[in-house]
Amino acid sequence: MAYEEKTDWLPDDPINEDDVNRWEKGIKDAHTDLAAHKNDMNNPHNTTKAQIGLGNVDNVQQAAKKDFDKHISDETIHISSSERTKWNNAQLTKLTDEKGKYLASIQNGLDFHKIVEELDQTFFFYTDKTGINTPPFATRGLYIGYKSYGEALAMDYEGGTWRKTLNDSGWTDWVQLETSEGAQFKVRSHEEKTEIHVNKSDKDKWNSGQLFKVTADNGTQKINLSSGSFYDSLKDVGTVTFYGTNAVTDNPSDTSLRGMQLVGQLGIGIGYAVDVRGNAWWFFYNANDSAINWYQIESTTGAQAKIDGHANKTDIHVTKSDKDKWNNAQLYKLTDTQGYRTKIPDGTDLLTLPSGFYYALGNVIINNPVSGDGSWYNYDVIETGGGGRKTILASRSYDGTFWTATIHTDGVFKGWNKVETEASAQTKADKALADAKNYVDTNYTNQKLTVLTGTNAIQDARTSGNDYPSGITFMDIGANNTTGYPLTYGFVKNEKHSNYRFTQYFYGNADTTNGSYDHVGSWIRHWWADSGWTAWQKISGFAHANIGTTGKQLLTKGESQKVNFNRKIKDSHNCFDATNNRFVVPNDGMYLVNAGIYIENYLEYANYETSIYVNGSRYKNIAHYRISPSNPEDNTNINIGIYGAATVSVNKGDYIEIYLYVGYNGQTQRYITDSLGWYNYFDITEIGGQNYPVR
Repeated sequence: MAYEEKTDWLPDDPINEDDVNRWEKGIKDAHTDLAAHKNDMNNPHNTTKAQIGLGNVDNVQQAAKKDFDKHISDETIHISSSERTKWNNAQLTKLTDEKGKYLASIQNGLDFHKIVEELDQTFFFYTDKTGINTPPFATRGLYIGYKSYGEALAMDYEGGTWRKTLNDSGWTDWVQLETSEGAQFKVRSHEEKTEIHVNKSDKDKWNSGQLFKVTADNGTQKINLSSGSFYDSLKDVGTVTFYGTNAVTDNPSDTSLRGMQLVGQLGIGIGYAVDVRGNAWWFFYNANDSAINWYQIESTTGAQAKIDGHANKTDIHVTKSDKDKWNNAQLYKLTDTQGYRTKIPDGTDLLTLPSGFYYALGNVIINNPVSGDGSWYNYDVIETGGGGRKTILASRSYDGTFWTATIHTDGVFKGWNKVETEASAQTKADKALADAKNYVDTNYTNQKLTVLTGTNAIQDARTSGNDYPSGITFMDIGANNTTGYPLTYGFVKNEKHSNYRFTQYFYGNADTTNGSYDHVGSWIRHWWADSGWTAWQKISGFAHANIGTTGKQLLTKGESQKVNFNRKIKDSHNCFDATNNRFVVPNDGMYLVNAGIYIENYLEYANYETSIYVNGSRYKNIAHYRISPSNPEDNTNINIGIYGAATVSVNKGDYIEIYLYVGYNGQTQRYITDSLGWYNYFDITEIGGQNYPVR
C-alpha cells in the first residue's frame, strides 16, 4: 500500500503502532526513490548540451588529453633513436634459412672445404660423422670469413669445442679447445680422488697415532691372563693391553676384565681396566709393593646416585624451610640463662621495657596497673611491630587478675584494661540473672503475661471480650476452627487493659516450604464493651496474583463478554479460579485491580470498554477506547491496547472478573490477541484494611 499522509492530527490523538509503521514505510520509500534517481545515468531530466554551455561542440567522440599523454609515453609500441641505430648496424644477411635452421648440412660424404668455397660467406652449419673434413664428432658450428681465409668453430654433443683455420698455407686440422671451466673441472676431479691422495687431517692423525703396537696383528688383546696374578704378569711388560678373567687372583671384579697398562719404567706403572658389566678401575703398582692397588672409578650415574642419597638425608641436613623457620624465630633472650623471668629494677617505667618476661613488686614500678598496689606482678612485654607499637600483659600473683595495655604508633599510652576472669565473669552473670528474675517477678505475674491452655484457653472467636483475663495472654487456636477466626488454625495474642481497652491479634503460621502461603498472615480486631468486636483487619501476609491469557479470543460485536484470563503466572494464596476466569477474594478488605487487553483491530470505527465485575455485576469502568477513521478500511490492521486499574472493596468469598464491551463497523472479526503477559494481564493485589460498611 502506498504511503498516505495524515493531516488532521489533534493534540490528544493517540499514536499507535500503525502510525509508526506508516511513517517508517514513507521514509523507506523516499530513500529508495532517491537512490534509484542517483543511479540513473540515462539523463532522466533530458538535459541538452546547449543548457550546459556546450552547444558548439560536435557530437564526435574524442580522446581525452590523459589518453593522448598515455599513448605518447608508451615505450612498448614506439622505438627510440638508439634502438633505430642498433638495428641499422645489425647483421643484414641471412645466417639461417626462413625457418631458422642451419644453411649448410655437411653429411653423407659432403666436403666441408668445398662448401666454404661455394658459399663464400659466413654461415651456420651442422654435421655428423659422415662428412669429409668435418670435426671427428657430430657437431654444430659457425664459419666466419670467405673462401680465401676464415675460421670455423664447432661444439660436439659432449661439450667439446673444435677449431679449424683457412690461411695462405691452406686448411689446418681440427683442434679441440679446452675452456677454463673444463680445465678446472678436470683438475677438481683429480683432486677429489681421495683414494689416491693424502690430506692434512690424515697426516695429522697418523703423526699423532700409536707408533708401536698395542695389540696383536689380528687386533686382539696382546696379553691373555687366565690364571696367576695381574701384578706378576704385567709388572715387567711395559705398555700393553690385556684381557683377564676372574680366575686371576688380584682381579678387583667377580667377572672378566679388559684394560691397558701404562708404565713409566719397569716395575712402576699405572693402568685402567673395565669389566664386562661396565665397572671401571684404575690401578697403580710398584715393585716394592709386590701387588696391584685397585681404585674403583665412579660413573656419573653412580656418583649422582650417591650424592642424591646423601642430599636426601634430612636428618643430617638443614632444609630451606628449617632456615626460614629459624630465621623467623625469637632471636633475642626473653629470660635469663636459667629460663627465669627478669626482675624489674625499682623505679622503672613499664612503658620503656623491651620485649621480654619480667616480674616486680607493683608499687615500685611506674605505670603499674593498680597504683600503690604492693602485690607481686608478672609482666609480658610484646613488641608487635615497627613504629613504636607495644603490648603489655600484667597479672597479679595472689588473685590471678589480668590487665592489658597498648602503645600505638602515635606513641600515646592507651591505659590499662582489666581482663575479666572466668570466676569474675560468672559472678557478674549470676548477679545479672538474679536481677532479671527479680524484675520479672516484681513486674510480671500470671495475670499479666501468661499462656492460656486447657480450659483457660478461649477457642471460640465469638466469646465476649469481657470474659478474657486482664494483661497479655497467648492462646493456641486448634486446627479446623470455624468459630470466626481469620484462618482455621494459628495462635492469638490478647492485650487487655480493660473491657474498653482490648485488642486481639490473630497469627496464622504454616510451613511455607510446602506452598502454604494462604495460611500465613496477621490480623487485628478490637473490643468495646458497649458495641462488641470489630471485624478482623488484615495487617500482613497479603495475597497477590498475576494472570495472563492463552491463545486468541474471538470478540462478539455489540456485546459485553468476559475476558478469558486462564494462565496463572503467580497466585500466592491460590485464589484464582482459571476455569471460571475469576479471582475469589480470600479475606475482607481493599484490593487493587489492574487489567490490560491487546486487541486485533482494523481501520474502521471501533468502541471498546473494559470493566471490573464483582459477583457478576459491573463494578467500575477502567478503560475506554473509541476511534472513527476518516478513510476507513476493513483490511488495514491497527492493533490497540486498553489498560486500566481501580481499587475494589470486597468481602471474603466475593469474586472479581474482567469484562470487555466490543463495538465496531466492518465485517472483519476482532480478537483478543495471543500476546503474553506484557500485553494481556489481570493483576490483583490485596491492600488490606476492612470492607467497612457504607455510611
